[in-house]
Amino acid sequence: MPREREELIRPSKFREKGKVFVLAYEGNNTEPQYYEALKEKLRYKEFTLHIESLKREKTDTNSSPKHVFNKLKAKKSEYNFKESDEFWMVIDKDNWVLDEWVTKCQNEKNLHIALSNPSFEIWLLLHIKDINEYSSDELEKIFKNEKITKRKRHLEDILSNILGYKYGKSTLKTEDFIPVINKAIEQAEALDVNDVYTNLGSHNYILVNKLLE
Repeated sequence: MPREREELIRPSKFREKGKVFVLAYEGNNTEPQYYEALKEKLRYKEFTLHIESLKREKTDTNSSPKHVFNKLKAKKSEYNFKESDEFWMVIDKDNWVLDEWVTKCQNEKNLHIALSNPSFEIWLLLHIKDINEYSSDELEKIFKNEKITKRKRHLEDILSNILGYKYGKSTLKTEDFIPVINKAIEQAEALDVNDVYTNLGSHNYILVNKLLE
């Protein structure tokens, strides 16, 4: 039998009537760091909101949408969640074909996708840069996000240049992003006029908006 959801969230001050968000990530570093920092910012809501991050072990390299979906669904089945609770896959478009997982989420109650195209770094960029300042050629480069070195892609290089220090996935300085989260929401929403699965943008703003409600 499924366990009671309160077992998942102890010893927090969360009340049984509150809402739980369970997040599973493709990335093992940047996304968990970001959402844990946001969770800290929302501590004043800890009686009515609980954010549960499903992190992978450092040795776990299973980051495909399939594994993220399966991890989330397994947790969903493990506990007696309420109908109002939500489950989110936080993933990148990269080169994945996502039709199957979009359909599976549509068929699974309260399971959603916070997709970033091409990667989570576009969501970070929207915090600190006016996207309209880029030319169409530069936006195309951002969308392609090609490797410029063996370990660095174009978006990571842009972030480093704007921030004035080397951007690192495992050492995200969340204090440079969380305070300006409203700017990212506004810009991501403005970009969301075309299908995010085939165009530049991020649906992390939809998830973040729900958390901030």
